[in-house]
Amino acid sequence: MSDASLPLFLRRKALRSPEVVLSLAAVALFTFWPSIHVLDFRLETPFFDAAAGSWFFPPDDRGVLFWLLYRGPKIFLVAAGVSALLWLAWRGFMKRWRAVDTRFLLALLVLGLTPLLVGLLKNSTGVSCPVQETLFAGPYAHAAIWDRLFALVPSNEHLRCWPAGHAAAGFGLLGIRVLAPAGSRLSWAYLAPGLAGGWVLGLYQMARGQHYFSHTVVTMAIALILSAAACMILDRIEERG
Repeated sequence: MSDASLPLFLRRKALRSPEVVLSLAAVALFTFWPSIHVLDFRLETPFFDAAAGSWFFPPDDRGVLFWLLYRGPKIFLVAAGVSALLWLAWRGFMKRWRAVDTRFLLALLVLGLTPLLVGLLKNSTGVSCPVQETLFAGPYAHAAIWDRLFALVPSNEHLRCWPAGHAAAGFGLLGIRVLAPAGSRLSWAYLAPGLAGGWVLGLYQMARGQHYFSHTVVTMAIALILSAAACMILDRIEERG
């Protein structure tokens, strides 16, 4: 198999990968089906006290929970990722590279590319956060992703909430599954860190009015697709080896 055939190899592997197929289906469903907002609204409403006009976790609060579930995880993951990359660079420079280092590098790529890709989408889609919407005492009308895709509402530079950017840091840990044996990549032991991390951070953001449920689901699906692609690339490398 030549290097030029890698995209074809990835496509064929993707068609046989259940998490890729399900993730693509989830992205399509949570992006193009307007009725999803009914589910979003019902799941978001318990976090908002309409009488007091306040959220379960105040969006402007910068206390312990903010550092534990928002700022802290970002700092830790960036520091850990940079440190790991420097360690891998040193191993390569010293010609001590091993097969396990390739796995670690692919896992780090998933960790870095997940928030990068999600961030690019957030900055270009123009979707509102719950806290910004008149539905929850905010200043703007609701703007969903399908509204923007079909130009049903004008672009607004203040609306940058789709998909869920903060949860991407947690879901990026799905790259850990690259370290698993080929037959165990869907094992809960390897999926749990990424899924748990992503949903803890995602639910915290929902409780602050920063994202809807569907925003977090799409971010999870993107991370699953990227982690599956990393596993496929690893398979290609090992086949060549």
